[in-house]
Amino acid sequence: MRPMLGEGIIVRGATALSSVERRFGLPMNLLIRTLRWVLARLAAFVVVFAAAWSVWRRLTGSTRRAADRATLPSLYDRYPDATRAARRPVGVRTVPLDLIVGTVRHPSQNTADFLPLPRLRGRNWQGRWQRINLAMDRLQTLPPVNLEQIGDDYYVEDGHNRVAAALRTGGVEIDADVTQLLLPGVQPSNRGWTDASSLVGGEELRQAAQGRHSRTVEQRQEVDELSRADLLRNDDPRQ
Repeated sequence: MRPMLGEGIIVRGATALSSVERRFGLPMNLLIRTLRWVLARLAAFVVVFAAAWSVWRRLTGSTRRAADRATLPSLYDRYPDATRAARRPVGVRTVPLDLIVGTVRHPSQNTADFLPLPRLRGRNWQGRWQRINLAMDRLQTLPPVNLEQIGDDYYVEDGHNRVAAALRTGGVEIDADVTQLLLPGVQPSNRGWTDASSLVGGEELRQAAQGRHSRTVEQRQEVDELSRADLLRNDDPRQ
């Protein structure tokens, strides 16, 4: 009997469509839910990563800015009477880098890493800094730095860039022409300095004081040697 209008409509494909849904509906729904879960977790990970990256950049930026703001201590800030101290030339010695704690400059013009203050790092300084690092990479001899010693601490008079380069390359010691300052109430160093002429290799030390030799660098031919004048090309007081 044919259905009358209004009694309903028979859909011939309904049974077949229902079987397809029964066959594939559950796996497809599971797949869709799984994809939604993965995308949600991925979005959450991106958000967390972006927040962590932002925090890391702020922290490292703050640390870098703090290092730039931290000035190297000045000898005369710590010891105002050092201008009247008795001076005792010691000669060229190998000095541990961790005992070099400040600068003779007053006021200080260097950051805590012995480099010039950021505003003082001009083109002349950049060229000098590149020459020093290139010389160290090539194991060329560098002139000793000049240090003033109070107690067991040392302050850089000349050679801030060389100290900074040595620290950046993981150095432990550096050759230095040392002058002791004798202050009342400050115990002199007990390192047992003696006159350079009494040491084995005293002539070697005197050459180092003139910038012609360094005991802490492999000896090379004369063409590999750099003088202080080479490092201070386009002379700048912030060496």
